[in-house]
Amino acid sequence: MGRLGWTMEQRAGVKQLFHITSLFAVLGIIVGVILICMHNAGGWLLLAISVFDWTGIYITINSISKAQP
Repeated sequence: MGRLGWTMEQRAGVKQLFHITSLFAVLGIIVGVILICMHNAGGWLLLAISVFDWTGIYITINSISKAQP
């Protein structure tokens, strides 16, 4: 028996969580750039964390959704 696909509710929940994480990633990038412009080295760290976290979540969601029938 094959794996069943995601239900509409599960797809909607994943989409909503992805939008929320994208919003926080954009906010992190904006704050990181502001800190970099203020010559604060912590801005680079915040920028890197925001980009790497969002990229990891994006890759994970895409690989899971492609594995579903």
